Amino acid sequence: MKLIPLGTNGFFPSFGRETMCFAVPLGKTLIILDAGTGLYRLAEPVGKKLLARAENIHLFISHYHLDHTFGFYGAWRLFKNKKVTVFGKEEKKIFADLAGGYFPINHEKEFANFSWIKLAAGENKIGDYQVAVRRQYHNGAESLAFRFSFGVAYVTDSEPNAESVEFIRDIPLLLHEHYLSGEEILEKTIAKLEDHFLGKHTTSIGAALIAKTANVGKLCLVHHYPFYDDKQLEKQRESASKIFKNTTLAKDLEEIEF
Repeated sequence: MKLIPLGTNGFFPSFGRETMCFAVPLGKTLIILDAGTGLYRLAEPVGKKLLARAENIHLFISHYHLDHTFGFYGAWRLFKNKKVTVFGKEEKKIFADLAGGYFPINHEKEFANFSWIKLAAGENKIGDYQVAVRRQYHNGAESLAFRFSFGVAYVTDSEPNAESVEFIRDIPLLLHEHYLSGEEILEKTIAKLEDHFLGKHTTSIGAALIAKTANVGKLCLVHHYPFYDDKQLEKQRESASKIFKNTTLAKDLEEIEF
């Protein structure tokens, strides 16, 4: 199988990177993880090919910050004539409250082909696959982590802890957020995994510690710090790879095989 990063940044687009959005083609279903500005790549040639093969869109939302949902500003047009199901921590019709001055469409009319489903924590059967859901802390609120039966786990905007490790144990491909490198934390005489939580995000080294402890197949770092260029991100990857060797950086439109 393959996963296509459509957007890999957190916060805002920069250095040719859009904000969080990943696509996984699964038969006639296109699975999409988060809907940041990367969702707009579906209007480009690569995205059009993905949509042409899909009858159903399954869109999983980790939480409702704009770098994970801004794509809904154009989703109604991108997914016209598709059956779209949005899975999140509540049945929230995203951006419906902005109709009018900030959102110049009739939301109910243009999103009529969208269904909104609240996911339960634990195992959920969806079509031909299953997704395990974990509720996690982020910035005083909740975000959702996802583990799919086809071998991908998606963990972003979260705290590093033992529960996160167990949730993704032995997964072939882990997409995990990272923020600052966390190298200074390693200088402490006693450093715990939970210490790798800076700026309300997991550090690069924290993600690597989780991957190593959980015995995952591959760690792919996502939710890049938008003020960093590619060289600075590569330094973060190098720091993480000293902890967990099979660490890569997700890059917009570079396919990941798993």
